[in-house]
Amino acid sequence: MEENENIPESIWSPGVPQHIEDKDKITPEELHIMAIDYVVKNCLLKRGFTIEQGFPRKEFPNVVCKKDDQTYAIVIYPSVYPHYVAINDQYRLQLVELAKKNNATALYAAVGYRSIDEARAKASVMLKGDVFHTAFPGFIILTDEEKQNMMVKAEELFRP
Repeated sequence: MEENENIPESIWSPGVPQHIEDKDKITPEELHIMAIDYVVKNCLLKRGFTIEQGFPRKEFPNVVCKKDDQTYAIVIYPSVYPHYVAINDQYRLQLVELAKKNNATALYAAVGYRSIDEARAKASVMLKGDVFHTAFPGFIILTDEEKQNMMVKAEELFRP
């Protein structure tokens, strides 16, 4: 690949730009909307869930959906490689309590993003117009235990 050649589908040249303007950065709010959109379109709707409340929701749960007479309250957290963001215990317990009051199962969806450009990926740079690998292995069923391990094995994930 020539030095100034754009990465396929990305508007950015390879590497991390020296000067990045704020208008070119993906904000945390935009990243959250991207993650919610990804889970809804690529998991829930494709697997026959019906969305009970509009999305994206800024408050928790981010998505309320239903399948086979079971209601799910889902909180979605995006992360940018190489970091991983996990729900804290206080927030998790609030979500589980709210879900129980509404006869729902509380789920956690960790959605990871990584630029297709290795330098931008290692620098955790999220730029508008870039192309990303998206990782979503499945849902973690949230519990009302005092502490819950959020780093579960693949076979322990809920994959409807």
